[in-house]
Amino acid sequence: MERLVIEWGNLERTEAIESLVNEKATKLLKVHEKATKLIVSFQIINPKSSSGPATQRVSMELRMPNKQDVRASKEGQNAYGLIGEVEKAIMSQLH
Repeated sequence: MERLVIEWGNLERTEAIESLVNEKATKLLKVHEKATKLIVSFQIINPKSSSGPATQRVSMELRMPNKQDVRASKEGQNAYGLIGEVEKAIMSQLH
């Protein structure tokens, strides 16, 4: 069973983002060995073509036994930074 699922939504898949997600997922799944799955979702909320800055949402859901799932979501303009922020939010909920 694949323990990492990336849902790209309307964000274009890139190797750089996928590599960063894999790095964070490896860390989370190693620290929390009982976790069964990590789902990472990307969504563009405000595309570049609309008024205002382009905004994205990154969400992570760490599936745990007994439905003790942990979720976090952040919005902003930098997907790379958001991935790190969401990972830290997940970690802080588990400690």
